[in-house]
Amino acid sequence: MSWGVEDEARRKGVKALMDLSEKIMRENPNHVNDVKKSDSGCWMEQMYGMQRCDFCDLASDCPIREESEWQAYLKENNIVIEKNPPGEGGPAPAGT
Repeated sequence: MSWGVEDEARRKGVKALMDLSEKIMRENPNHVNDVKKSDSGCWMEQMYGMQRCDFCDLASDCPIREESEWQAYLKENNIVIEKNPPGEGGPAPAGT
């Protein structure tokens, strides 16, 4: 993991994130303990209120990356997933 230090734009992004982290922790030293889980499951969104997939390579189980890889797999293999509501070719609701 290089953190992109050789890439000027990525280095600036990481520096901005570090500055934001410092500001957040200055304002609330308990931020890490107080923060609520994000709806997307993204740890950066949870901690910093933003998603920066362009330099986030820390979480191997990132739900955003997993969804992106899944969509790429579906496209590469010409797989189409159809979601049919009940009554339109989909399964009947349980108990009917």
